[in-house]
Amino acid sequence: MIATIRGRRFDVILLLILLAALRYRAPLALYADYNYDEEYTTIPLSQTISFAPGRLSLPIRGENHPALPAYVAKASSTLFGTSNAGYRAIHVLLGLSTIVVLFFLTREWYGPVAARWAAALLAFNDYFLTVSARVTAHAPHLFLVTTALYTFSRFLRTERPAYLNAAGASVGMAFYAKEHAALLLPVFLLTLLHARYRQWLRTPHPYLAAAVFILVIGPDLIWNLTRGETAVQIAYGTEPDAPYNTYGGHLQRIGGLGVSPYPLMFYARGVVMPWHERLTGTALVDEVPEYRSLNRALGALFLGCVLITTLRPASQDRARGFLLLAFWVVFGLFTLIRPGNPPGRLDPVSWIWVEATMLPAIVFAGARLSDATGKWRIVTWAFAGGALAYAVRTAVGGWGL
Repeated sequence: MIATIRGRRFDVILLLILLAALRYRAPLALYADYNYDEEYTTIPLSQTISFAPGRLSLPIRGENHPALPAYVAKASSTLFGTSNAGYRAIHVLLGLSTIVVLFFLTREWYGPVAARWAAALLAFNDYFLTVSARVTAHAPHLFLVTTALYTFSRFLRTERPAYLNAAGASVGMAFYAKEHAALLLPVFLLTLLHARYRQWLRTPHPYLAAAVFILVIGPDLIWNLTRGETAVQIAYGTEPDAPYNTYGGHLQRIGGLGVSPYPLMFYARGVVMPWHERLTGTALVDEVPEYRSLNRALGALFLGCVLITTLRPASQDRARGFLLLAFWVVFGLFTLIRPGNPPGRLDPVSWIWVEATMLPAIVFAGARLSDATGKWRIVTWAFAGGALAYAVRTAVGGWGL
């Protein structure tokens, strides 16, 4: 349903999705207790930020990751107060903005019906519904990764170099939330190797976009290159004498090649953990039990649509290959990494590392749901709607709904 106000078109269903998304996030933002990352990482680091003359304090990194999430928390608490909802307000707005950007990305390639489904599948799934109402790195990371995917997809559509630079800048900013956002760079490069876009590699534009990325992350690069592993200690949280972790510490998370079940846990934690113990006799350690993974129905829907899209014959859909790379490069890499032995309080492995793979999976899910016709439309739409209703009820049901 499209409405027009003063010549501008907007999608009424998207507006309703956003209002419902805000409605269901509000109880979490208002009443949910802080989780570990909020209470001991993001909020304490944000409290060290100061712009006052003579007391200037602008940290580049926290204990384990760059400090962008703390600046978001600082801005939110400055504008809206230091209550639970005050610290979380901008994260909620970033979550809603991510829904809008993914809607436009999906509509660009697969039409309005697919875009509405993608918006709903992002807005109301168990994982994103909860992390986008908390003061952590997840909301800014997913917003910036979605923006990078969208701007690069606009380049694929229009072949305007400005979108390459915007994608490079978006990945650079996403790096300040989670460093592994840089995995989008090889995704972009592999996409440009396609025959349709290969000629762009003979121009300066892709390399200028890479330079934009390096320029954006330059302060963090300098910080890491000028500090040893234990040369500097944090000044916040429960252990103010703990050392900062640099890139070298993060690389120690890689223990070699192997097969890790952790990425699959993002899509089916409740299935993977008991089956792994049943088959191997070894229990998987969940380093982040406070986060909700996708429920089994949504996980099956997302993975099923990715597999269907991967196996179906190639088409003229220029976004298909790009989005498949965005899923499989990240998912495949973390599946093939054996946990290492990192220093400090770095988790050796975590299923939330593949959260960005949810974005292309949702685009494909929206596209496949919009393709369904006849009785299959009734069945698949009812299945997806029921899975979303279950996600909302279980994720937010205890907070005043």
